[in-house]
Amino acid sequence: MKHLAALTAFLPFAAIGQSLVSQAPQNRTALLEDFTGIHCGFCPEGHAIAADLEAQYGPRIAVVNVHAGVFAVPNANEPDLRTPDGDAINDHFTISSYPSGVINRHTFNGQAGLGRGAWAGAVGDMLALPSPVNLGVESSFDAGTRDLTVTVELLYTADSPGGDDWISVALKENHIIGPQVDYGPSGNHTNYDHMHVLRDHITATWGDVVTTTTAGTSVVRTYTYNVPQAWNIQNCEVVAFVGEYQSDVYQVREVPADGGTTLVVGELSTGGSPYAAGADGATTSFSGTFTNLLGADADYQVTLTSYGSPATWASSVLVDNAPISNPGTITVVSGTPAAIDVLVTPDATPGIGRYLLEVVSLADPGAPVIEQEYLVISGVTDLIVTHPQAEPWEQLYIDGLTQANNQAFAATTKDRFIKFGQSNALGGVNNLYVNVSWTFPALTDDEVGVLTTFMDDGGDVMIAGQDIAWDNSGASGSYGTPVTQAFLASHLHATYVADGSSASTSVDFIDADLVFGGLPTSGIADVFNNNTYPEQITPIAPAVGILHYNSNANQIGGLRCDNGTYKVVYFGVGPEQMSDAGVGRSMIQLSHDWFYGLVSVEELDAQLANALGQAYPVPADDRITIPCDGYLDGGRLEVVDATGRLVIMQQVPAHALRVEVNVSALPSGLYHYHLRAAEGRTNSHAFQVIR
Repeated sequence: MKHLAALTAFLPFAAIGQSLVSQAPQNRTALLEDFTGIHCGFCPEGHAIAADLEAQYGPRIAVVNVHAGVFAVPNANEPDLRTPDGDAINDHFTISSYPSGVINRHTFNGQAGLGRGAWAGAVGDMLALPSPVNLGVESSFDAGTRDLTVTVELLYTADSPGGDDWISVALKENHIIGPQVDYGPSGNHTNYDHMHVLRDHITATWGDVVTTTTAGTSVVRTYTYNVPQAWNIQNCEVVAFVGEYQSDVYQVREVPADGGTTLVVGELSTGGSPYAAGADGATTSFSGTFTNLLGADADYQVTLTSYGSPATWASSVLVDNAPISNPGTITVVSGTPAAIDVLVTPDATPGIGRYLLEVVSLADPGAPVIEQEYLVISGVTDLIVTHPQAEPWEQLYIDGLTQANNQAFAATTKDRFIKFGQSNALGGVNNLYVNVSWTFPALTDDEVGVLTTFMDDGGDVMIAGQDIAWDNSGASGSYGTPVTQAFLASHLHATYVADGSSASTSVDFIDADLVFGGLPTSGIADVFNNNTYPEQITPIAPAVGILHYNSNANQIGGLRCDNGTYKVVYFGVGPEQMSDAGVGRSMIQLSHDWFYGLVSVEELDAQLANALGQAYPVPADDRITIPCDGYLDGGRLEVVDATGRLVIMQQVPAHALRVEVNVSALPSGLYHYHLRAAEGRTNSHAFQVIR
C-alpha cells in the first residue's frame, strides 16, 4: 500500500507540552486546489493569481495544482502530470473548465469549482471563519530507504460540527520543468516552471477518518510513504488538511517534505493594525508581545529587515522597552509575554516603508520562523495601485508621473492599498492611479469600499482597464457584485455598452476635450495575446467622453468627471494598450495635471494663446518660419487649406523656439496652422502662399 497509519493517539490537550499545534482557537486556513493542465492557455494566469495569494497570506494558504481533465492530457514526449487521486477529485467536483479553483472544498452558491477571478474573494471568506480544530504536521525523509514519515497532530478547541472528520495528506513537487500553453503576453513555454504539482495522496484519496472530534481532544497520527526515485525530495512539500468527508476543510498546513515541521515555538501578537500613516520626523510605534511556548526559558533571535523602504528612514526594535541590536538575541521567560515594539521614523523622503520582523528559536532552528510585516506610508501625495497580474504595466504609470514631474508618488499592491485604507492611513494621499489592466475581478467589494471613502473625502482617481465595465455588467462569466456594479455607476459615472474587440484598432481622443483633446491618435497594440477588448461605455452626467475608437463618435471608451467633490478619469482601454507609448504616458500625466488644476480652460487659454507666433516671411514662397514660445512639450504642427483639408503635418520638438516648414509644394492660396500638443491645441494663425 502507498500509505500506512502507523500510530494513532488520543490525548487531552492539557497534557501536551511542546506541540505541533497552537492551543489557542484559530480561524481556518485555506486550501486552494487549482485544477490545471499543460495545454490550458489560461492556466498560467491562474498560477499567477495563486502565487499572489501565497504572497499575501503566507502560511495561511496552501496551493495544490491538480493536473486533470482534457487539457492535462500530454502529447507524445510530454510529461504526464496527472494522478489517479487528481482525476478522482476532478470528477467528484465535476470540473469542466480550466483553470478552476476549489477553495477549502466549500460550495459557493451551489458551485465548488470557481473561475480564477473568484479565488481571492473565496479565500478571504474562508480565512474569516473560525475553525473547531488546529492542525500541525512534521515530516522526515530517509535518503537510504526513501521512506517519508509524516506526523499529523490535531487539537480540537471546539466540537466539530460535522461529527466525524477526515485527515488527508498529499505530496506535491515544485520546479518540474516542462511545456505549457499560455494565452498571455509571453506566449507558449517549452521550459515552464511547474509549481505545486500534486504527485500523490499519502492517505486514501478522501482521507483517514477521525471519530473523536470533541473539544479538548488531541489526535496524533503517523503515516509512511516510499517516494519514487524520479521525484526530487528537496522540491517536495507535504500538505496535510482536515475537514468533513469530501467537503469543507477546516485547517491545512504545508511543510518541506525533508525536515519540515510546524513546531510551535512562540506566539507574536500585535496590538493594532500593522498599517499606518507616518510623518516627517515623527515616530510610528507598532506595539506587540511575544510569548514563549516551548515550556522552558529560551533564547530567540529577533531581526527587523527593510524591504524597499526609503534608505534614509530610521527603524528599530524595543524589547521590554529597551533597544536591541539588529539582529539581536533575547531570552524570553516561559509563559511570560515580552513586549516587542517596532519603531519607524520617516524623514522628508516620501515613500512606503515595509519592515519584516522575524523571531527564530535558537534551540529549534528547523521550526517555522515567526513573522510580522509592518508598513508605513509617509509624504506620498500620489499613489499607484497595481492589481495582481497588472505588474508588467506598473512602470508605465511610474513613467507617466515622472513625466508630470511629480516628486511625491509611490506604488503599491491592491491588497496593501486596501489595508492602508481600512487603517485610515491614506489621509495624505491626494490622487490614485489604479492599474487594473486586464485582470479579474476588475473590482472587489473591499477595494470599492476604500475607493468610495477616498473619493467621497475629496480624493481624485484615475482608473484604467479594458474589462472593468464588462466585469460589472452582469454578463455571463463576469465577477461583479451588487456593490461593485453600483460603484461603476455612482463613482466611475459609466454605463456599460459593449465588450469591444480587435476591430477597434485605434484610439482617437476627442478634439474638443480641453484635457485630452491634444493627444494624437494611437493604434491599439495587441498586448494580451489576441485578447483585445477595448470596451465601450456611456458617460453618466456630469461625466464627458474623452476618447472614441476608429474615429467613431458612437464608440466612447473613456470619460472624465468633476462632480464638485472628486475628479475621476476612467479609461476603458489601458495606457499599456497604446501603440504609441508616449500617448500612454501622457494619459497618466494629463490625468495628474487635471487633478491638480494644471489643465483648465483658463490656463489652457493663457498658455496656448501665444504659444505660436505669426509665420514669416509673408507672403511665403518655399519656406516659412513660425516662432514658438518654448513652453510646449512638443507636438504636431498641422497646416490646413481653405477647405479644411490637412496638407502638412510635421513634428515639433519639445521646448522649440521656432519651427521651419517647407511649403514649396503648396499652390497659391490662404492656409491656417496650429500646433496640437499634449497640453491642448494652440490658436490658429494664417499665412498666404503666392506663386
